[in-house]
Amino acid sequence: MNVLIATYLISSSPSGVVTSYQTLANDLKEAGMGVQIVDSSHTPVVWRKGLGIMKRIARLLGGTCQAAYEEFAYFTGVYLSTRKFRQTNFDLIHAQDARSGVAAWLALSKQVPVVLSCHFNDDPVTELVLRFSLKSWATARLTNWYRYLLSKIKNYVFSSEYAYIKSKHLLPTTINKLILYNAVNLKATAAQLTRLPSDQFRISNVGYVDERKNQQLLLQIGHELCKRGIVNFTIWLIGDGPKRVDYEQLAVSLGLSGQVHFYGQYDAPWKLVAQSDLYVHTSLNDNCPYSIIEALAVKTPVLALPVGGIPEMLPQEFGLLRGSDVSTLTDEIIHYFDPKNRARLTQEQSTFADQRFNHQINLKKLFAFYRHITGKSAYSTLHHNRLTVNTEKSKSSQNETT
Repeated sequence: MNVLIATYLISSSPSGVVTSYQTLANDLKEAGMGVQIVDSSHTPVVWRKGLGIMKRIARLLGGTCQAAYEEFAYFTGVYLSTRKFRQTNFDLIHAQDARSGVAAWLALSKQVPVVLSCHFNDDPVTELVLRFSLKSWATARLTNWYRYLLSKIKNYVFSSEYAYIKSKHLLPTTINKLILYNAVNLKATAAQLTRLPSDQFRISNVGYVDERKNQQLLLQIGHELCKRGIVNFTIWLIGDGPKRVDYEQLAVSLGLSGQVHFYGQYDAPWKLVAQSDLYVHTSLNDNCPYSIIEALAVKTPVLALPVGGIPEMLPQEFGLLRGSDVSTLTDEIIHYFDPKNRARLTQEQSTFADQRFNHQINLKKLFAFYRHITGKSAYSTLHHNRLTVNTEKSKSSQNETT
């Protein structure tokens, strides 16, 4: 089977979507499939230069024009990039966003079925409306545009039930749907780094540094800890983004400059998370973030606000923060300064994660979905046998721990 992965995000973009499609590409190659990734960096040079001029003009004209430019630029860029491969016999387009999926579908003469991985947190329209502060008339136009795009796609992979429910109003009446929670390849993380001893309690957080990821909450909690006389902790903020400078200044103003470390963008953030004692996810909305899954994979206990699809990622009584303000949230975090409480949290979350985020089991589900759509086997017999053995071993190890 030959699969085209279509996305507007280039490989260096600081996004979990990139992690997702790179993992997908590696999995497909290991299964013996042909894989071609097309992203916005493949846009023909002349067209890219023209888009650069349009981008500068759009910035001067406000949010609505910027949103329109972005849709036009990414759609046409992926379309023209995919046209280069129209002589290749693709069996499937696995798109990482709707515009890339439909652009690739049109470029391949509407002959190749599309599967869309739905990475959006609520729905694609809401995200753009919030990002560009769009008015009602622009929102209506954008809604019609996405209803058109999604009407051309019949096959959907959602990474949470939440994402499906929130986007349902934009989808066609009849679709093929698969709920498939994100997973990491445990071969990459199973060799867990030994957690080095420290006299500091290490709290980690991974994510794009912006208002939605809400890292300022962790700084406020750090300030509250100090007010209570608890100073033997460090906070590791792993990631970069537009709010980093503001949060660095906030850390200084709160007297936390010696306790907060900004790592910036990091190639393998899970390696740092594996060295921390507690992972705290502060996002105001998230679908199924890889940062939580990676923390679970390296056996670092997780606390997270119960927003978006996150309640589907953690056991109900083990990891979801219930506090309504900085003071009560700080109380919850202090509880896990105790190693015994962390050990219990880790055990409960590990049992849950082994079932929900098992990479091999999820891969079998995805390949079955591919087969349902195309009528073709997704992998070679040799790989099928190896995958079956790995899955059985995984199930066996789960049974041994329960």
